[in-house]
Amino acid sequence: MTTGPAHRTRLAAYPANTILSWMQGRTVTQGWDVVCAVAFDKINEWFLEQYVERLSGGEDAVISGSVPQAGGISVQAVDLTLGPPLISFSKTFPANYVGLTINFLSGRVDVLQTNGGATTVLSTQVVTPGDDYALTGVVPLASVQGEVQNGHDVVIDVVNGEAFAAKLQIPEGAQTLLGQFMQNWLVNNLKGYQYKLGTLVSAAGNLQPSGTFQFATQIDETDQSDTGRLLLFIPTTYNPGGGSEPSLGLADIVPQGCSTALIVSSDALFGGVLKSFYENTFSNYGVQATANQNGLDEAYTLTLTAGGIDIGNQEFGFMQGTAFAGSVFSGRLNSWDAEQQESVTVPVFPVQLQASSNQVVISGRMQWPQDLGIIANVPRSEGIKNWGTITMAATVECQTTASVTAVKDTVSLNGTPSVSVGFDASGIANTNFSGDWNQLGGQITAASQQVLAAFFDVPLPDVNAFAVSNLLFPGKNILDFRSVYVPGDLVIFGDVMTPGVVVSPGSATLGPAQTQQFSAIIGTGDTVQWSASAGTITSSGLYTAPSTIGQVGLDQIVATDTQSGDAAAALVTLVPQGAQVSPAFVLMQQSAPAQEFSAAVTGAPNQQVNWSMEPQVGTLTPQGLYTPPATVTAPQAVTITATSPSEPSIRGTALVTLFPSLPSVVAVTPPEVTSPLTPGQTQQFHATANGLSDQSVTWSLLPPVGQISPDGLYTAPETITAPQPVLVVATSAVASVLYGTGLVMLAPGE
Repeated sequence: MTTGPAHRTRLAAYPANTILSWMQGRTVTQGWDVVCAVAFDKINEWFLEQYVERLSGGEDAVISGSVPQAGGISVQAVDLTLGPPLISFSKTFPANYVGLTINFLSGRVDVLQTNGGATTVLSTQVVTPGDDYALTGVVPLASVQGEVQNGHDVVIDVVNGEAFAAKLQIPEGAQTLLGQFMQNWLVNNLKGYQYKLGTLVSAAGNLQPSGTFQFATQIDETDQSDTGRLLLFIPTTYNPGGGSEPSLGLADIVPQGCSTALIVSSDALFGGVLKSFYENTFSNYGVQATANQNGLDEAYTLTLTAGGIDIGNQEFGFMQGTAFAGSVFSGRLNSWDAEQQESVTVPVFPVQLQASSNQVVISGRMQWPQDLGIIANVPRSEGIKNWGTITMAATVECQTTASVTAVKDTVSLNGTPSVSVGFDASGIANTNFSGDWNQLGGQITAASQQVLAAFFDVPLPDVNAFAVSNLLFPGKNILDFRSVYVPGDLVIFGDVMTPGVVVSPGSATLGPAQTQQFSAIIGTGDTVQWSASAGTITSSGLYTAPSTIGQVGLDQIVATDTQSGDAAAALVTLVPQGAQVSPAFVLMQQSAPAQEFSAAVTGAPNQQVNWSMEPQVGTLTPQGLYTPPATVTAPQAVTITATSPSEPSIRGTALVTLFPSLPSVVAVTPPEVTSPLTPGQTQQFHATANGLSDQSVTWSLLPPVGQISPDGLYTAPETITAPQPVLVVATSAVASVLYGTGLVMLAPGE
C-alpha cells in the first residue's frame, strides 16, 4: 500500500500564470461574492464514492417493471441494475444543463408484443459492462439552485431532468419510454436518485454563505479535449442578493495540476472583510471605510476616508537663567493672547488598500496643518506671545504577502508597514524661536510616527474560507490549499482531498481470475486491512476475481484503517469470460429490416470479433449486420456467433428466430422467464389456444438446447458453458400455423 497525500493532476488549457495575468486588476465574479470551480472528473469521483457507500449500506438501484407502448408493444425491465451517475458537460447542451449518464451494470430488457391474446418476446437485450448501454438525460442545474436539503446538503437529482432515454439496441421510441419510466422509478423509489454535491457548513468566520446559490458549467470551446468544470456562485452575508449572470470570462479557471479554484471577489474582500475590520476594530477613532470601483470590471479598492488618532497635548518648557521661562505647545493664542492648548490629532486618511502584483498593498499620504504656540516671561517687557502653523506630513506603505493555512482553511495577509512622518516649519514667522518650533515639531513627529506605526501594524483579519470552501465538497472531502494570489480578486488554487482512507482505483471491471492492484491512501500514515466479498485480496491490495463467473455481479473491496477504523471501498464488476452479443435474442419475420449486433469482449486483448452464423439462412456482414431471408416457411433458429480472432476460445452467441408471421392465438405463460436457468433447473410452461375448441399443443425448442416434456416442462441441459437464450414454441395441434412462444435464458453455474 501507499501512504501520505496524493494529488491528482489534470491537464488544463492554461497554466496558473496565464490565469493570474488575465485576472490582474480585474474582478471576474460578475458581482458574486465567491465562485467555486471544480473539474468535472472530480464530481464523478464523488458520485462513485457515494454509490459505493450506498451499496455498503444495502441500497441498490435494481429496476424491474413493464412500460406499455402504442400498438401492443411493451418494454420490460428485468433486474436492471444501475451504476453510479456520471456528469458530463457539452457545448450542445442548453445553458446551465449537464448531461447525466447512469450506466447499466447488469440485467435484461425485453421488447414484447401482445397480439390476439398472446404475448411474444420480440427481442432481449442482456446488459453487461463494456457494452456502453446506459440511462441518459440532461439535468437542469437550475433545479438545484440554492436547494439545501434539511438545511445541510446541496444535492443534484433527476426530478426535473429532460430527454431521458435508455440507450439500448431497442427501437428509439422504446428507448424514450423506458428512459421516462426509469426516471420516474428513480424519483419514486430512491428519493429522486439524489447525489450530494456538497454540504453547507456553518462555521465561525467572515465568509458565511447566504441567499440563493447558482450553478453553471464552464467548458473551453477552443479545446476539444476539455471536459469542463462545474461552477458554484455563492452569495455571502456581505451581499446576499448575489450577482448578475453566473459566468466567468475565462474559458478555464482551474489551472494545470489542480482540480479546484476558489475566487473571493475583491468587493467581498475589500468592501466586506477589510471594511468591516477597520470600521469595527477602530470605531473609537471614527474610522470610516469606503469600497470603490473605477470601472465595471476593475477590482475594488478600499479607502479610509475619516478618522484620526488623538495623541494629546504636546508641549515642552524652557528657561534661560532665573528669570526667563516659557513653553512651546500645540495650539494657539486666543484673542486675549492667552494660551489655548489643543490636542494633536493624527489623521489616518486618505489611505488606500488595493490589489497589486498579487499582494494587498496599503498606501497613503496624510498631510495636516498643526498650530504651535509659544509664551515666555521676559523681565522688564510684556513678554513673548506668538503662534504659527507648521505642515505635518506622513506616508504609509505596506505590501502584504498572502499565505494559506490548509488545516484551518484560512488565508492570511501579512506585512510590516513602513511609516515616515516629517514637518515643514518654514511658514512660521519670528525665526528667533525657530529652534523651539523645530523641537516641538520633532516631538510631534516622533509621537505621530509611533502611533501610526502601531495603528497600521495591527494584523489584517484572516479570510476564513472554511464555509465556502467546503460547500461543494461532500462527505470527508476538503479543499487542500496549494497557493493563493491577489491579482484583483482573491484566488486560491488547490485540489480536493480526503483526509481519511481513499481507495484507488475507485472501480474496475474484471473477468474470471483476472487481477487488479488496489492502493489505499491514508493521511495519517497508518496501515490498512483489505477485504473482499466474492474474490480474494492480499495484504498488499492485489485483488483476484473468482475463477468462475456465471453472470454479471458486483464485489466490494474495503480498506480499513487499522488504527482509526475509518474505511473506504471500491467497486469491482465481475463479468463472465467471453463475448456478450447484443441483442441476445431477436424474433424476426421474413423480409424484416436488418438487425445490427455488437459484442463486448472479456478476456481478450481487444474488442475485435469475427462474425459467423449457423445455419446459413439470411445474410451477415463482417460488421455484424444480419438480414433475414425474403421467405420463411416454418419457424427456425439462426445462431449468430462473435469470436475473438486473437483468442478463439472467447466467443459469444445470439439467437435469431425466424417466423413466417408473428406468433398469435396461442398464449404461452410465462412469455419470458425473468431469472436465468442454470444447469438442470426446470421451468413449467402452459399454453392456451385462444378461440380454439381443441387446446392441445405440441412443444418444441429453438434451438434444441435442453428438453421439454409433452406437458410443457422445460429442463435446462446439465452443462452450460456460456449464457444462451432458448425459445420455447407451442404449436396448435389442429392448426400448425398457429403458435406461441416463451423465452428462457440459460446461464452457467457459479
